[in-house]
Amino acid sequence: MEETTLIWLTKTVTYITLFYISFSIAKLFFKLKNRKIDIEHELTLKDNIAFAVTATGYFIATLIIFIGVLHGESHGLLKDTILILFYSLLGNLLLILSSIINEKIVFGKKFRFYKEIIRDENLGTGFMEAANFIGAGFIIYGAISGRNINLFPDHGEIGHYISDFLSLVFFWLLGQVVLYIFLKVYRQFVKYDFIKEIQKDNNAIGIVYASIFIAISFLYSFAAQGDVESWDIALEDIGYHLGLGIILLPLSRLFVEKVILPKSDLTEEIVLQEIPNKGAALIEAFAYIGSAIIISYCM
Repeated sequence: MEETTLIWLTKTVTYITLFYISFSIAKLFFKLKNRKIDIEHELTLKDNIAFAVTATGYFIATLIIFIGVLHGESHGLLKDTILILFYSLLGNLLLILSSIINEKIVFGKKFRFYKEIIRDENLGTGFMEAANFIGAGFIIYGAISGRNINLFPDHGEIGHYISDFLSLVFFWLLGQVVLYIFLKVYRQFVKYDFIKEIQKDNNAIGIVYASIFIAISFLYSFAAQGDVESWDIALEDIGYHLGLGIILLPLSRLFVEKVILPKSDLTEEIVLQEIPNKGAALIEAFAYIGSAIIISYCM
């Protein structure tokens, strides 16, 4: 076997093994987050789809973070291993914190995720919680997929790693603020009470909310990824992406509505009908996520 092939095989096996380790770490954090819940009971005996969607969203976020580490510059197999394990721990911690912020601040104290997902098995809430995790995963991906300016040049490579860590925390915090502001603005423009619709088990609204959360997080992640050569330029890129998102996402929804459902009104289909139309909600979700992808790759 040639040396290059042996090196490739060693790296491949190592990274796959590290993924399984990262997944195991994610499971421990997920159990910690849901320590009051019998996870296996919910997923198998109760067949709780809402909780299964939540769990799947968490593990998708873990995969996104793992890919974010691999997407960055390689520092050699040993250092890459250390970085993957470190960011697996830190990334999962930030996922949990993102979930808590979303539950306590964005939705408020009156909305109980535990009640909605575990007691009521509210699938719409499951979509929202899964999107919260996936969105946080995208934000973390964008922050760790490149290198930051070395804020501590006197400390050499150690200073660079510290700078990367501080950059991650900063972009994660900024991402939470951006999501909070955007969702607050969004709720001012819709003609219905977002929270009440979710509490009424309107799964279609859960799909719409989840798509908005993922779309904005994707835009933010795409703008934040890569090496930070200047903080001014990095923040300008984020501002441009989000500014276009605020303008074009609603317009894209209108365009899709008029092209695909020209004789119907999406709001009426999703909110005003006796049985909310989840199919129409998926069309609206496509409008948001599809627009986010197009905006990101056209800039």
